Amino acid sequence: MKETIRIILIGVGPHSKRVYLPAVADLKKKYPVEISLAVDVRAEASNVEHHFEKNGYQINTLFIDPFSNELPVDLRNTLTGFVADNKVNAAIIATEPTVHHAYAEWALELGLHILMDKPVSTRDNAISDFSQAKGILDDYLHLLDMYNKLQQRTSTAFTVNVQRRYHPGFQLAMERIREVALVTNCPVTCIQSTHCDGQWRLPSEIVTQDYHPYNRGFGKISHSGYHIFDIVSQLFKAPGISSKQPDAMEVMSSMVQPRGFIKQLPESDYAGYFEAAYGNIKAHSDAELWEIYKDYGEMDAAIIVRMLKEQENIANITINLLHNSFARRNWILPGSDLYKGNGRVKHEYHHIQQGPFQNIQIHSYQAKDKHQHNSAEDYKVGGNNHFDIYIFRNIGVLGGEHPLEVINMKDIAQKHHLDDSKLLTEQSKTAVVKEFLDFIMGNTPKEKLTSNIDTHLDSVKMMAASYMSHVQRKEKDNPVIGL
Repeated sequence: MKETIRIILIGVGPHSKRVYLPAVADLKKKYPVEISLAVDVRAEASNVEHHFEKNGYQINTLFIDPFSNELPVDLRNTLTGFVADNKVNAAIIATEPTVHHAYAEWALELGLHILMDKPVSTRDNAISDFSQAKGILDDYLHLLDMYNKLQQRTSTAFTVNVQRRYHPGFQLAMERIREVALVTNCPVTCIQSTHCDGQWRLPSEIVTQDYHPYNRGFGKISHSGYHIFDIVSQLFKAPGISSKQPDAMEVMSSMVQPRGFIKQLPESDYAGYFEAAYGNIKAHSDAELWEIYKDYGEMDAAIIVRMLKEQENIANITINLLHNSFARRNWILPGSDLYKGNGRVKHEYHHIQQGPFQNIQIHSYQAKDKHQHNSAEDYKVGGNNHFDIYIFRNIGVLGGEHPLEVINMKDIAQKHHLDDSKLLTEQSKTAVVKEFLDFIMGNTPKEKLTSNIDTHLDSVKMMAASYMSHVQRKEKDNPVIGL
């Protein structure tokens, strides 16, 4: 009998409720796994207990006071004692990202296997303080150093949950990039990527909402933005041509912050959208918001990354990250679900150029904001699971009969036995959990881990440098960050 995998789940927010808890409950049919303890802040106690009771989860709970930076001594001692007394060997870290680093450091000290949400870390005031922006990279390097030292004593997993690496559509695109690289020796020469959250947050909500907040000096880049930095870095590395790898990168960013948002849509416009009702919920005038919004986090960001080899640019990567984009919200009070509700609609596309030989385009566009129920129809444009891949090839050089191949996600889903009734992104996240458990059980070698901590350096560099560039620009200094 294999030893039971005993997990501490740290953070029981929307992501855990929608992904980790159901995934572990389902995987218990195949693996000796249990969640021994769930940790969250005291303010969420009733919500967590209600959710556990409603879904029949029998899990011990620990409710704590919020903290920043380092784990409080009492909490550290309590968690460490629980690990020892209950033979815990793994941790899932699904908290807000400013405390990822603190929990991961503690888990590494105890030699636990770690599955952690993205990003690896972020910092309060990253958008306005250069040292905090750079601290995002420092946090990663510190955790990586701790992890590497731990591996000298014992072999553990430290998986960062970036589900696009596990998504069969992105995996297929990377396979096709490698195919062309093998024949032509051509690297990826240009990438354009855009991700839109379709989130309409009203001006006063920007002040009060703490889920995916702006009010702590970080925003879109620290929310879903890290996913795009990461998949871009994976697409760029896919050819695997060691002689053509860059030796440096330069990053320059441009942000739209909440002050820009109220210039786009001042309070006078909202009367047209919601009539007199807006006056009843408006907590602040635009003039008041202008002062409150100082150094608030980014709503939208545009980033240019130059990949350099021997000081010469060999590839341009452009990344557009938007919260403020096409949405379905048309109501004045926010819904209770800010994760997959409140009118959020995702749009995403990627263009990957491989010199004169290949262009791969990935298109994923939702038109609906309700994602609980899906069907085979949701593979079409506007559906919840829409994901099309267009592959253009120079058949004169590469061979083949057709210069264009169109691949529908429905075909990929059938091949991989995916479930029409669920979001594919969430099924990819379940695959993350399965791989994590497989490693702990000894079924997957470390070199086969899809998203181990030691493969995230370039993604973190892009994220940190984007904030660093913005700070430099604000200070009238050189906005180009070289790494």
